Amino acid sequence: MRSMIKNMLMACGVRDIKLARNGSEAIEQMEQERFDVVLCDYNLGTGRDGQQVLEEAKYRHLLGLGSVFVMVTAENTRDMVMGAVEYEPDSYLTKPFNKDFLKTRLEKLIAKKHNLLVIEEAVEKRNYSKAVAILDEKIAAKPPNCNELRKIKGNILVNSGKLTEARALYQEVLAIRELPWARLGLGKCDYLIQNYQQAIDEFQRIKSQNPNYTPAYDWLAKSHKRANQLIEAENILKQAVSISPKAVPRQQLLGEIALVNQHQEIAESAFTKAVQHGRHSVYKHPSNYANLARVTADNHDGASALLVLKQIDLDFNNDPKADFYQASAESLIHEAMGNSDLARASLGKAAELQKSFDQSEDSDCAIELAKTYKNFGMEEESVELLKGAILNNHTDEELMDEIKLTISSLEMDEQTLGTIDSIREEVLTLNRKGVELAKSGQLDEAAKLLKETSTRMPANRTVNLNIALVLLMSMEREGANPNMIDEIKGYLARVAKADPNNSTLQKLYGRLKIMMAKTAD
Repeated sequence: MRSMIKNMLMACGVRDIKLARNGSEAIEQMEQERFDVVLCDYNLGTGRDGQQVLEEAKYRHLLGLGSVFVMVTAENTRDMVMGAVEYEPDSYLTKPFNKDFLKTRLEKLIAKKHNLLVIEEAVEKRNYSKAVAILDEKIAAKPPNCNELRKIKGNILVNSGKLTEARALYQEVLAIRELPWARLGLGKCDYLIQNYQQAIDEFQRIKSQNPNYTPAYDWLAKSHKRANQLIEAENILKQAVSISPKAVPRQQLLGEIALVNQHQEIAESAFTKAVQHGRHSVYKHPSNYANLARVTADNHDGASALLVLKQIDLDFNNDPKADFYQASAESLIHEAMGNSDLARASLGKAAELQKSFDQSEDSDCAIELAKTYKNFGMEEESVELLKGAILNNHTDEELMDEIKLTISSLEMDEQTLGTIDSIREEVLTLNRKGVELAKSGQLDEAAKLLKETSTRMPANRTVNLNIALVLLMSMEREGANPNMIDEIKGYLARVAKADPNNSTLQKLYGRLKIMMAKTAD
């Protein structure tokens, strides 16, 4: 089939053509260069299928705004169609087809995307204001792909935090025509400003009008979850997986919520599918194996659960995070089976691995180990891990929700933790003091206070950004300092690892470049 399509393309005048024998090769080639057009069969044999290639390419930004992705398939099963649709290929080609049909389809798709390359360049440089300005100019000309341009503009505005402008755009589109993506964007804006009931109303409206539009189900479930309506969230996700069962994040979320709701059979089914469909997916995660093992132990027996955990060794190669989740789950299963020595050995291994992780990437593991500690009666250690996660991520609302769910599911007394709000207020107070000192010109004092704060919460994005800002202000006043430049790079790198699109981060990088240029002079 590959050779046949290549011959068709060459007959159409295409000369620069690369072939991939399977999904892994396709991803490798997309890592190496940007392609204008990707033609991908859905059925790729062993390993990734076409949906998973598209899923990973989108997740890792291997396809540009101007790239065309076409799914080639002879299948039309519901699971295949719904699964592939979720990741929005630009088109489908159903086998068999001839050269003329292929040429006509590709010409139309390329024409639709030809004016997106300059926008793609601006987005890649994170120059979002330039991207929006270019889009406004193109939209004003009313081209045939005007709605496509509006959709891209809306995504850029939401991703760059310009929610007021995004809301206005979506309302403008909806005033002309009811489009699911615009209604979804409006709901996202409500969600991001924590107006969860309004978001629920918007997503419910899409679901009623477009029963197969699964993104609305996902956002509706997330909104119910944030509103602490966990039964409603679980019911929505059950509907969604009945429509499209192959989405790993959806099955994972269903399993996690079902566990909190103590619906063990639903959790087991969801985690089983998350593991099964995730084996060749970019969303494969060892937490799904660990959760499946735990619920298997509860629903069946410890020996069966340990067999589930052995699968981690096969599916994850020398992955410390996978080893951590395996050890954490093993400790609980061995303890329930009466294997105390093995349980303590596994718990010790999990604790040592967790300590070795970068705190900017460690919140999920910290919460996981906190749960395990609590089940071993080690409440003090559990509380310290949860406090650390809050201190390092006080602005992350979704993570705060996860911690609240953890406290609730473990029947912990929130007062023991000191309440989440009081810990968050502590971070805000220290940050405020540092900023006030800097504004009054006491830059050395501000830097000292914020650095001391950073020793307690080294992964806190706000603290790291404020330290970098104060040090930049000091150099702008006193002159460039190579050592201080290196120090600033370190604090910004902490933030970039967790939040590379942070708008404040990009502004500080801009100011740092100016100082580096002065040092070079």
